[in-house]
Amino acid sequence: MSQSVWYTCFILIAVFFGAISPAAGSTSGCEAASADIDDNTILANLTCYTEQLPPYNYMENGTLKGVSVDLLEAITEKVGKKVTREEINLVPWTEGYQNVLTRNNTVLFATAKTPEREQSFKWVGPIYSDRYVLFAKRDLGSKIDGPEDLKEYRIGVLTDDAAAQQLLDIGVNQSQIVPKSNVSANIAALENDEIDLWACPEEAGRYFAEQVTGNYYSYTVVYQLETQDLYYAFNINTSDSVIKSFQQALDALKQEKDAAGISTYDRILGQYIPSIGLAQLNYLTEEWAPFNYQEDGSVKGISVELLESIFKNVGVNSSQPDVRIVPLAKGFQTAQNNTSTVLFSIVRTPEREPLYKWAGPFTRASFVLYAPINSKIRISSAEDLNQYRIGAVQASIENDLLASQGMNESQIVNGETPEDLLQMLDEGEIDLWATGDLAGRHQMLQSSGDPNAYEIVYTLSENDFYYIFSKDVPDTLVSAFEQAIETVKYQKDEQGVSDYERIIYRNLGVGCTQQTFSDNAVIELVNTTAAAIEKDASGTFRRINVGETPYRDSEDPGLYSFVYDTNMTVVAHADNIQLVGKNMTGKADVAGNPFHDEILEGALSNRTGWVDYVYMHPVQTNLYYKTTYYRLTQGSDGNSYIVCSGNYKDCKNESEEAPANNSTASPEELVAFVEKAFEYAHVNGQETALREFNNQTGKFVDGELYIFAYDTKGNTLALPFQPEIIGTNRWNLTDANGTLFIQDLIATAQSGGGFVQYLYEDPADNFTVKQKLSYVMMVDNDWIIGAGIYNPPENSSIVSVGTDPQVRNSLKSFVGEAISYANTSGKDAAIAEFNDQNGTFVRGNLYIYAFDYNGTTLALPYQPQLIGTDLSGLQDPYGVNYTKVEIFLAQQGGGYLFYHYYNPARNMTLEPKMSYVQSVDDTWWLGAGTYIEDLNQTT
Repeated sequence: MSQSVWYTCFILIAVFFGAISPAAGSTSGCEAASADIDDNTILANLTCYTEQLPPYNYMENGTLKGVSVDLLEAITEKVGKKVTREEINLVPWTEGYQNVLTRNNTVLFATAKTPEREQSFKWVGPIYSDRYVLFAKRDLGSKIDGPEDLKEYRIGVLTDDAAAQQLLDIGVNQSQIVPKSNVSANIAALENDEIDLWACPEEAGRYFAEQVTGNYYSYTVVYQLETQDLYYAFNINTSDSVIKSFQQALDALKQEKDAAGISTYDRILGQYIPSIGLAQLNYLTEEWAPFNYQEDGSVKGISVELLESIFKNVGVNSSQPDVRIVPLAKGFQTAQNNTSTVLFSIVRTPEREPLYKWAGPFTRASFVLYAPINSKIRISSAEDLNQYRIGAVQASIENDLLASQGMNESQIVNGETPEDLLQMLDEGEIDLWATGDLAGRHQMLQSSGDPNAYEIVYTLSENDFYYIFSKDVPDTLVSAFEQAIETVKYQKDEQGVSDYERIIYRNLGVGCTQQTFSDNAVIELVNTTAAAIEKDASGTFRRINVGETPYRDSEDPGLYSFVYDTNMTVVAHADNIQLVGKNMTGKADVAGNPFHDEILEGALSNRTGWVDYVYMHPVQTNLYYKTTYYRLTQGSDGNSYIVCSGNYKDCKNESEEAPANNSTASPEELVAFVEKAFEYAHVNGQETALREFNNQTGKFVDGELYIFAYDTKGNTLALPFQPEIIGTNRWNLTDANGTLFIQDLIATAQSGGGFVQYLYEDPADNFTVKQKLSYVMMVDNDWIIGAGIYNPPENSSIVSVGTDPQVRNSLKSFVGEAISYANTSGKDAAIAEFNDQNGTFVRGNLYIYAFDYNGTTLALPYQPQLIGTDLSGLQDPYGVNYTKVEIFLAQQGGGYLFYHYYNPARNMTLEPKMSYVQSVDDTWWLGAGTYIEDLNQTT
C-alpha cells in the first residue's frame, strides 16, 4: 500500500471531522468469481479501494480527490470504461489491503511497492514517490543522526504499513515498533508519551497534525526514512492484459502534452503537489521597487527574493527569470481571467478581496505624496488634497487611498507605470505623485533624476502586502504557498536567523514601531507565566505552545511568552512553535547579536533584566528593535527556566512627549537629532534643508531641540526662533563669559564634529540665558549644523568621550593607519587583513570596518555573515541611519559620529559607540569606533 496502511486510523479522524461520507465497507460493482472473465467485463466490474492519504487520495468536503484518484479517472477513461470518484471505496487501509489480497478484480491505491509485497500483487505505476519521516514532539531533546540513534525509542506505525518494514530494514528492533490501528491512535500515543516517534509520510503527517492539534507544525521531523514509489496494486489474479492496458494508459498520460508543453500527468500532479503545481503558474509583478523591479535584465526586489525562498522551501524548480514585469492594471486583468496567475505585491482591500485568492502578508510599507521641492506645496490635512492634481498608477491601491481621504476622482490622473507618473510630475501635468515612499525614490534614481529635487509632503497610509492568485489556482497550492511564507519567516538556520529576516534586513534594514502595550504589561506577563510554570510546568508549556490566553494576547499578538531551559533550549513559544526544542546557544539575531546567550548570562547572574535585539513583529511584519524582559524561575518539575516576553521599541525621542519648557533631552538624543538632520541635509539639499530647519512647526523643532546652521564665515543660515537674525554675521559673537562660541562651533564642526559648551538664551523659557551643550557637524565644506540642550547633565559619558582629544586622535590615527595599509597593500589584501580577527587591525573590540558607497559591507571582522550585505538602511534605536551618515561623512573628507552598535566584548550587546570614518578612494571607505562603556570602565 502507499505508506497508507496507517489510514485505518484516519477513519476516526475523518468521522470526527466529517471528512468521510461513504460507508467504509461499501463496494461498487460486483467482484468477479474467477480470473477468466474478459478484460472489458473486468473493467466494468473493477472494485477500487483507497484510504485517507493526502495528497494522493482523501475525502474533503464530501468529495474524494487526490493525485491517484484523478489519475485513475483519466486512466480508466483511456482504457475504455471510466471509473468515477463516486465509485471508489474509501476504507481503512488494512481493510482495503486484505480485500485486494483475497478478492479478484480489485485494486488498492496508492500503495508502496516493496520487495516484501512484490509477489502479492500486480502493479501499475509509479504514480509518484513519497518519503516517510519520523515525527516527534518538539521537546524530544535528543538528536537523531542515524539509525543507531533510534534504538532507545518506541516508534508508532500503522498496522500493515510499509513503514514497519523500513524500520526493521535499518536495524530497529521489532519490540520497539508499536502498531496502531489508525492515525488518531498514533497521535494520541505520541501526546500521552506512549510512543516517542511516529512514522508517517511527511505531508500527510502534517495534514493530520493540523486536523487533530490545529497546528501544521505541532510535531518536528527528527529523521528521514526511505523514499517509496507508489503504485496501483491489483489482485494477483488480474489478467496481464488489463495490467498492460492500465500501464500503457498511464504512460500515455505522462507523454501527451498541452500547448504549454505540460503533460496531462503533470497537470494532475500539479493540482496537489506544490513543488510541481507552483512551477506551472504564471508569476507577474509590476515595477515597484524595492519590492519588485527590473534591473540589468533581471527581476529583483524583496517580494522576488521571498518568492525564490518559498520556491526553495517547497522544492519548486523555478526562479526569478520566471517572473514577468507588467503594468499593474494588466496584471489584475490577467489574474481575474482564470489564467493560473500569481500577482504581487498587492494591498488587500474589501473591493479586491473576493476577486482573488490571497497569501500573506509578507511585508509592509508607507504610501506617500511626492512633490517637487520648488513647488513649495504644503499639505496639513486631507482637506487640502483636492487643491491638486494627483497622479497614481492605474488600478493601484493609491487610487483607493486617495478616494478614502475624500479626493475627487476628477483630480486623480492615472498613468501606466511609475516612470510615466514621474515624467508627468516633472512636466507639470500633475502636482503630486502618489506612490510608495521607497518605490518613488527608487524610480527617481532609475530615471536619472535627483531624489533631492522631491520631497514627501503627505503620508496616505501604511499597508501590508500580499501575493494574490487567480481563482482557478487550487486551494491546495495557495495553502502550501501560505504555509511556505510562514516557514520562510519562522524557520531558523544554523545561525538562528530565518530567510525572511535576511531578506528584510538586506533590503529594508531595521525599523521602529509604535508601542501598543507598555513595558509594565510585559513584566506582568512574565510574572504570570512564571507563576504558572512554578505550579504546573508541563501543562503551562503546552498552553503556551498553542497560544492560549494569557500567554499570547488575543487582541495584541505582539505580546507573548517564550521560555528557555538553562541549557538555552526553547521549551515553549507562543508565537513560533518551530523554535520549540531548538537549542539557541550561540545563535544570533540578523544583525549578529547573540541575544539568547545574553539572556542566559543575565538570568543566571541577576535573575531578571532586559535585553535589546532585532526581531520580527508577528503582526506588523518587517524587522524592529525589540527589548525583552527575562526572569529565572523554578518549575514544578524541579528544573530552572527562563521566562521571557518583550516589547517592540518606539524610536521617537522621549522629549517629543515632554512639555516644551522642560529640559528632558539627553546628550544621546541631542546627537541623534543632529545626525538625522545631517542626513536630511545631504538627501534633500541645502535649500530644502534650511527651509525645514527654519520652520518652527517642522520636523527639526522638537521641544528644546532645534537645528541651527551657519556657513563657515559665521553667517546665520538657520535659527527658527530668531528669524530676524537669519543672514546676519555672528562670527565675533561672544556669550556672557566672553567665549567666541560661534567660532568654537565652526572649528569643532571642521575638525570632524563634536560637542561645544557655552551660554545661550533658551527660547522655550522666555529666552533665559542658560548653560548650553551643543553638538555640531560639518554638512559640506561651506556650512555647519547643530543643536543644543540646556543645563545639560554634568557627568555624561558620551560628552566625556566626545570631547577627549586623546580618544578622538587615537581613532583618527587608527583609521589613517589602515588607509595607508590599504594604499600600500591594495584593496583585496587590505580587506582580507581587516576581516582577520587575529590580524593587525583587530585590537580587542577596536577594529577596522569597511564599506563601499552603496552601503555594502566589505570588512566586519566580528560579523562575517554580513560581508556582501547592503546595510545602508540600518537605523539604531534613536532612528539614526548610521551607515548613510557614515557614507556622507566619508565622502566629504571624514568625521565623527555617535550611534548604537553591537559590542563583541560583551556578547554583541547593543551599546553607544563613537566612530571616525574616512574615505580610502572613490570606491570605498573605512571606519573604527570605541564603545563608550569600555572607556568608562577604563577610566
